[in-house]
Amino acid sequence: MSKTKDGAEKIKRPKKKHSKLIALLLVLLFIIALAASYVAYNIFVLNKNFTVTFYQVRSLKISDNIRVVELADLHNKEYGAKNEQLVKRIQSLKPDLIFYAGDMMNYKVDDYSVLFDLSDKLCKTAPIYACFGNNELDQYLFRDKTFKDKMKEHNINILSNEAADIEVNGSTIQLIAISEGRDQFDVKTNNAQKFLNSLEPTDNCRICLTHYPELFCEYLLNRGIDIAFTGHAHGGLIRIPKVGGLYSGGEGLFPKLTEGVKTVDDGTQVVISRGLGDSTKIPRINNQPELVVVDICWY
Repeated sequence: MSKTKDGAEKIKRPKKKHSKLIALLLVLLFIIALAASYVAYNIFVLNKNFTVTFYQVRSLKISDNIRVVELADLHNKEYGAKNEQLVKRIQSLKPDLIFYAGDMMNYKVDDYSVLFDLSDKLCKTAPIYACFGNNELDQYLFRDKTFKDKMKEHNINILSNEAADIEVNGSTIQLIAISEGRDQFDVKTNNAQKFLNSLEPTDNCRICLTHYPELFCEYLLNRGIDIAFTGHAHGGLIRIPKVGGLYSGGEGLFPKLTEGVKTVDDGTQVVISRGLGDSTKIPRINNQPELVVVDICWY
């Protein structure tokens, strides 16, 4: 510290480079704090609740409108005691059909109470139809051969590589369900492939339940499917504004089929749920869990 002519101590000002570095560090700390706050908001606020997303699709093969509520990827999550919040919201929507698009429970967890309690309540609102996700299929194949029968006992109409004609609001719908994912379609003994090859053409609206939206990049094209209900991608886990999902187990980095209604090459309208629960430790960011409502309109 130097002195002035009158003997007073003269304070040196910090060099400009040091000032810029300090300012840069402060900005960086602010950005980190802001990002941490946003992540915490997602984990402790947004991801503890679900949003309801409404879509409208068209089919000239029905004579009256049909409302479908789709649930996917619940992974045993509960919204309120015994999912009372979820049940009340679905009841208020007054659906004609309720679809489970897979992974409603977790593999290697033998307590099915979350799924079965929910289904026992929802069946009083509308018929429930379901397909296997990878968790249900693995549970059925490798741990509990009675699981499919238990689902039926709890009012879940489970279809696995099967078709069923159902009457809804004066229209006949052919509902089909596919159990296997993309990797299994290359196996010679694949049941889904055999089932698809056995399908006869129909004049009715053909709706497909499958857990895997990526099947509509190849294996489920040109199968006469009008509308499909899917899940699995979890919205891409982390959603980047104007880019979309970051990762999907079925499609890898920057997947295209993670949410919304996509019209694929053959004209099939594919509904993709972001899901209601989680299966990994990676938190959802900018990707709130959702309940999907689809109004299928005849006009």
